Amino acid sequence: MNDLLRYKGLYGEHQQPLVTDFIHIEPLEDRSKIYEWEIAEHIHTDLVQLFVIEVGSGFLLSEGNRIELAAPCVVTVPANVLHGFHFEPSIIGEVITLSVSFYDTLLQDKASIKKQSNQLNCFSFLGNTTTFSDVRYLKDKIQNEIFEDAPEKLLALRRYFELVYLALFREKFRNTADALLSNNKNLAYYQQFQELIRLHAQNLLSIKKFADALGITQTHLNRVCHTVTGKSALKVVQDFTMNEAKKYLLNTSYSIAEVAYFLNFNDPAYFSRLFKKRVGVAPGEFRKG
Repeated sequence: MNDLLRYKGLYGEHQQPLVTDFIHIEPLEDRSKIYEWEIAEHIHTDLVQLFVIEVGSGFLLSEGNRIELAAPCVVTVPANVLHGFHFEPSIIGEVITLSVSFYDTLLQDKASIKKQSNQLNCFSFLGNTTTFSDVRYLKDKIQNEIFEDAPEKLLALRRYFELVYLALFREKFRNTADALLSNNKNLAYYQQFQELIRLHAQNLLSIKKFADALGITQTHLNRVCHTVTGKSALKVVQDFTMNEAKKYLLNTSYSIAEVAYFLNFNDPAYFSRLFKKRVGVAPGEFRKG
C-alpha cells in the first residue's frame, strides 16, 4: 500500500486545489495522451470525477477488475476510490473534476441519489442515446458556467450537477427495471415448475419430463432455475423433497425408511445420505432436534 498513488490534485499533480469550490473540466484525451493512454491506478483524496466519453473505447481498472468502456458512456469516480484507465487513442470526451467540499453541497436531501453517486460506476448508453444527449447538454452547460462569470454561478453549477446525477440515477433505475422485466418470463416458468413439482409430489418426474411439460428444453429449465435461485432444476426438486421429508420427520411417527418410501425413494440408505448432504444432519438427528 506504500506504493499507492495518491493525488490531492488532478492526475500527476500533487498540489491541493486552491479554492474550496474547485471545479475543472478538460478533454480526457489531453491528459491521457501525455501518459500514452495509460492512467495508472490511483486515488484522489479530495476530488470527485465524472468521465463523459462520447467516442472511442477503453477499460476502467479498479482493484484487479477490468471493465470495458464503449462510447457513449459515463464513469463516476468518488474520492478515495482506486481507479485507472486504458484508453484507445481515438477516445473523445471530457473529465469533470470537483472538490469534495463542493460535491458535498449537492443532493443534500436526496439520500438515494447521493448513495449511488458515492460509488464507482460505469453507465453505458448504447441503448439510450437520448439520455446521453441530455447528459452531454448538461456537461456543456457546466463548461459554459465554469468559463463565464455570470451572477449566481455556483447556484447554476449545483443545479446542473444535480441534474447530471439525477439522469444517471434514472438510467440505473431504468436498467434495473429492464432486467426485472426480462426475468419475468423466467419467473413465470419457475413458478409453473414449482406447481408441477407439487402436483407430482408422490411420483416426481424426471427433469426432462418436467421440462417437456413446460414446453421447454431441459437446458432451458436449468437456466431458468439458475437465474431465479442460483440452483439447478434437480436441486430445486431435491429442496422440495427435503422440505417434505422434514414435515414427515417432525409431524409423524413414521420410520425413516417409511418416510423414504412415501417420498418415492426405493433405497432408504440413499435417502438418508441425500438428506444429510442437503440438510447437514442425518434424518434421525434432525427428528431429535
